[in-house]
Amino acid sequence: MAIGGLLKTFLWAAFLVVLISYFSLFGVWRFFNGKLSLIHKGWELPSLMLNRTFNPIGGSLEQLSVFLAVVVVLLIGILTFKPVIKSVRQLQFEKREGDKEDKRNKRNKRKRGNLGLYVLLFTSLFLLLIIDFWASWLVIFGALLIFLTLAFWKRIFKEDVNRLSLAILFLIISGLFLFTNPLQHFFQLTPNLANLPKEVLLSQQISWKVGWEGLKENPIFGSGIANFNYLFNRFKPESFLKTNLWQIRFDRAGNHIAEVLGTRGILGSLSYFFLIGMFLIISFIILGAAGRALIGTRKSQEGEENYHSLFIIYGLPVLMAFVAVLIAQFCYYQNTSLAFSFWMFLGLGVISWQKPVKEKIFTFKDFPEMGLVFSVLFWIILFGFLFSYFNLAKLYISDIHYKNYLADTTRIKELEKATKIAPQRATYHIALAQAYLRKLSEETAKSQPNNQVVTNMVARAVQEGKKAVELSPYRVQAKETLGMVYRDIQGLAQGALDWGIRMFSEALTLEPKNPVLLTELGKLQLANNKLEQARNYFNQALALRADYIDAACQLSLIDEREGKTDQAIKRLEDFVAKNPFSVEAHFQLGRLYYNQKEYEKAIDQFQSSLLLFPNHSNSLYSLGLIYEKQGKKEEALRMFERVLELNPGNKDVKRRIEELKK
Repeated sequence: MAIGGLLKTFLWAAFLVVLISYFSLFGVWRFFNGKLSLIHKGWELPSLMLNRTFNPIGGSLEQLSVFLAVVVVLLIGILTFKPVIKSVRQLQFEKREGDKEDKRNKRNKRKRGNLGLYVLLFTSLFLLLIIDFWASWLVIFGALLIFLTLAFWKRIFKEDVNRLSLAILFLIISGLFLFTNPLQHFFQLTPNLANLPKEVLLSQQISWKVGWEGLKENPIFGSGIANFNYLFNRFKPESFLKTNLWQIRFDRAGNHIAEVLGTRGILGSLSYFFLIGMFLIISFIILGAAGRALIGTRKSQEGEENYHSLFIIYGLPVLMAFVAVLIAQFCYYQNTSLAFSFWMFLGLGVISWQKPVKEKIFTFKDFPEMGLVFSVLFWIILFGFLFSYFNLAKLYISDIHYKNYLADTTRIKELEKATKIAPQRATYHIALAQAYLRKLSEETAKSQPNNQVVTNMVARAVQEGKKAVELSPYRVQAKETLGMVYRDIQGLAQGALDWGIRMFSEALTLEPKNPVLLTELGKLQLANNKLEQARNYFNQALALRADYIDAACQLSLIDEREGKTDQAIKRLEDFVAKNPFSVEAHFQLGRLYYNQKEYEKAIDQFQSSLLLFPNHSNSLYSLGLIYEKQGKKEEALRMFERVLELNPGNKDVKRRIEELKK
């Protein structure tokens, strides 16, 4: 049967996934890479394959774990139902053939097949134990609990209930590991399995909250597919800003259903749930009919027994796997592999409803016009596929250039090629604007900057930033990048200050709870001599994130600018007491002490900065100034020489070194 062949292909693919994942975890790929380099110096595996988390499912072990949970449920279903009823092919074979040796060979082949399924099952289980992701255990536990409930209710196994032992065993294992991990200490003692990287996920609570707020904002259609990042930026709660992940802009929810609610609205969500509901209801009705037929509560019509047998053998394992994927959508986001599994199991489940039909032959002998129509349709579809593959190839090539740029950000030419090949990708324009901005900063830092280069970099940075905003007007990062461009060129281009304020203001409407945007907007207002507006933005930033040093330092600058030096010092002293590991806070406090000629206190703060960050140039330079004033020329010379090492070509530092040496 076609379903059996497709399931076999899927399980073979799952076996390759498991094998590759074991190779990654236990360093087999790194071993092969070392051998290749010995054979030929230029031969090596892709760097991605050398990571312990490498697997064909996704970029994290958690994605692999959820996929394997679905595979485990499918395997349990197959192993549970496979021996219950002999397949139709086997029944027909035994009727046609009387040769006992052939029957014995068939049984041996079936046993070997079962052995392979058990190997895949328990190797997958061991991977699940290593990764230990709570969502995977929840998927297995929930799917098996539903299955066992239906199995006892519908009496599918009659007196042969021992077939449920495997499902009960895995139900107990998943329930145990859902709450605790007895093997955690053992895996931590194994070098290859200790301290495995964990995927950073948006919490379930915040995912549901953001999804619900998105549904309320646009209840009919939602924000649009793949626009969860827009919802997250607008509706992330203040509690998220208290976490260590506060600077991450999540582009997807922690679970798929919350994302569906927010991005597809009532219309899309109801359509999605209606499809799932109808599939489950019809499957349940057929399951009831099959159960009644097989346990003998009603007499089967001719041919129905085989149909119900096939549904039990193939349809129920597929239904179990579909339920597992559905549960995964409530506790994990949907990647490509899980999306494929969802639609594949849905399709196979629908196919399992159908009764066997006889072969039908269609001919266009009497209607040659229909043959012409189908020929035209064939060529249209063929060219459509070719056009699609051509575009996909272009995107792939552009991603290769972008990857090369990310590996070495000095290779701006690679990023320019990616942008030229795929000009509609706002991400490339954002990255290119930032690259030109860095190039501009490097040029202006030179003792004799090239004015032509400066002018070109300014124009290109503005152009790429505007293009990014044009392509993605509701993307915070695009407007933030253009705002940064205007902020950094305000001394080089007329009107840049006003445009910078406008861009950061628009970005703030898209992400109102962002301390960084509030602080940047405050800085521009400060440069515009609007002190009260600037102070208001800095206070809002600190209200969202009390330890945001940039906002605290800017407030102290306003106090200092207004002549309230004591208040500025007190503000930073309190901040340093609460945030002793902030390099910039120690430096700014030391700077205020230096301006008040309290040199010993200033030295303590600059040295604290250097303890946290030994190459902090500003602290080294400030210590050199103090030592020079105190007459400690050797110490001052040593500080300035370290600054020059970090900032070669700095004229002021060179001049001071020369004066000290004289």
